[in-house]
Amino acid sequence: MTTSLTSADQLAGPADLTPQQIATLLAPINPTRVQHLRGQSHVEAWDVRRWLNRIFGFGGWSDETMELVCVSEREINPGRWTVVYRAQTRLTVRTVDGRTISWWDDAAMGDSRNQPSLGDAHDMAMKTALSQALKRCAVNLGDAFGLSLYNDGSPKAVGLWSAAHTPPKASEQAAPEDEPVKPEPAAVQLQSVPQGEPDPWAAEPAADYVAEAKECTTADCAVSVFQKAKASGASAEVLDEIKAIGQKLRAAETPQAPVNVELPTDEHAAAVAALRAYAAEHGVDDIDRDAYAALGAPLTDVSPKAIWGLLSQLTAA
Repeated sequence: MTTSLTSADQLAGPADLTPQQIATLLAPINPTRVQHLRGQSHVEAWDVRRWLNRIFGFGGWSDETMELVCVSEREINPGRWTVVYRAQTRLTVRTVDGRTISWWDDAAMGDSRNQPSLGDAHDMAMKTALSQALKRCAVNLGDAFGLSLYNDGSPKAVGLWSAAHTPPKASEQAAPEDEPVKPEPAAVQLQSVPQGEPDPWAAEPAADYVAEAKECTTADCAVSVFQKAKASGASAEVLDEIKAIGQKLRAAETPQAPVNVELPTDEHAAAVAALRAYAAEHGVDDIDRDAYAALGAPLTDVSPKAIWGLLSQLTAA
């Protein structure tokens, strides 16, 4: 797609940024804006939009969807869906008087794995792809939008100066205080699956959960396996078998107690318990914060379906 500029637009350039905008763009990112999940550091898409508003003003920037394509829709288990989208986005920034300074195009893939609702799977994958594409565009604006995070997750500024605005000092030219350049975080490779081969995005086979439960030495371990199996959409027969294993373990631990594995009966409580069990097992420091960032609301205010969906994504990753 070709974008034509008016003569007024062609006059805008780096020199048209205000000193306040330049200072903000060159400043290091506040570490409180950085999210950490499964060894990756990133900024949230809503936070990128907030800072675009802060730096360029309302109406001082825009994003345009150049392409949005469903790459894959697969029913990986009966009633469980994995969907993948590809999005290409254009981010345009303008001067305070409305002239276009520049624009950037970038693309990203977004997936939604093992969802019980096909509509939710499409919605989540589509939004993820669009958000990731916008963030990739915005990173061209430097450290305020997470450029330094590509340097092994460091929040320390890597831009430091711009000769187009403020020439570097002689000492900086001779011995720049740049951070050592480290490799960018490895990207998840999305590949097609040849016919007849197992889908790497699919949930673990139900039989694996039974085998995992049989390896448990405590009833609490069996409860954790039960919760993971339920989150993945395992059949009632598999869940009953895991529960029977847990009952035997509980009986061995407390012979005088009723032979029963206590499992939450309230759907919302069960979903929250499963998510917290996953967090404890995988060393997630603040699952409430991460869940809020992913779901847009506290755990107390979201539906069990949304919580199960988040857990499904985490266990499938």
